[in-house]
Amino acid sequence: MKTIYLKTCFIIFTLIVINSCALIRPGVKADITKTKYTELLKNHAQWQASVKSMQAETRITLDTPQFSGNFFADIFLEKPDSLLVSVRGAFGMHLGKVFVAHNRFIFYNQINNQFFTGNKSDFEGRNFLQFPVEISRMGDVFVAHDNFDVLRMESYTVKDNAYYLEADDGSFTYHIWFDPGNKLIQKIEYFKAGDLIFRKEYKNWRKENGILFPHLINFVKPQSTEGLSLFFSKISLNQSILHKAFEIKIPADAEQTNLSL
Repeated sequence: MKTIYLKTCFIIFTLIVINSCALIRPGVKADITKTKYTELLKNHAQWQASVKSMQAETRITLDTPQFSGNFFADIFLEKPDSLLVSVRGAFGMHLGKVFVAHNRFIFYNQINNQFFTGNKSDFEGRNFLQFPVEISRMGDVFVAHDNFDVLRMESYTVKDNAYYLEADDGSFTYHIWFDPGNKLIQKIEYFKAGDLIFRKEYKNWRKENGILFPHLINFVKPQSTEGLSLFFSKISLNQSILHKAFEIKIPADAEQTNLSL
């Protein structure tokens, strides 16, 4: 019995040591001498291109000076140009839907029974419900996309143990932190004329169908102290989506407005 007890103690001690080593084992360190910023941008572009379609369920936490609350959303994405976001409130109450195509937008405010349609330019400056996100940027925020034109590098270094890049494309100046492990964006700040317009953070990366995807997205507009967080509970990537998933059924008594007219 004493021998069994000693063996058990030894096994437990060994496991504690192994686990302790695992906890204190340093992670991947960023090294700009081995990884060029162009490789990071290329890796980011390849990751974005790898996501062909997505079906997801997410919880949305909204925090603005006017309103704070929790919502739920179903997201359907099919590249190159189809995105549908359907939002529910407490007790499953339907609040609104937005469909974004290449140059066509449909917004249905289910609370007020209002239906809006038009071209992309017609929705410039219009927010989705009370969210601090313009309808024209819905896709970028809800599916973790950051689309760059040709970037001009201003500085490239290591910051907060991440690859840190400052660059601009003529429209925005970007401050970008790349995770040294997966070499994908973990935080990005958009500046215009020296002002921080908004910040996005991507966390809790996990593989879905062999593709990494952040299960937590934070979007913040510091100047107006507005923000929202997306917590993904279900994600299906690159699986076929029925076309009827993108349909928006409008009641006959809905107020309909074509913004292009």
